[in-house]
Amino acid sequence: MDDELRTHLDQLEAKIAEARADGQIDEAEREELRVLVERVRTDLGAGEADREGLAEQLEESAVRFESDHPTVAAVIRSAVHTLT
Repeated sequence: MDDELRTHLDQLEAKIAEARADGQIDEAEREELRVLVERVRTDLGAGEADREGLAEQLEESAVRFESDHPTVAAVIRSAVHTLT
């Protein structure tokens, strides 16, 4: 996994934790994002990644979070751009 993507995923995890602590996202939303970040890290780390497929999954999450959590969505999109 390249350093830029790792940085974006670290930022996303920090933003998720911050949003959860502030009550901005619920536990189900946090878990959804945690699973997605873990999938990206695992697949890319193992060299088995379908980068396009992972980017699509991240973009779908960004769309779902855009209206209620724009800062989370922005960090997700940064990871998408790194993957593509």
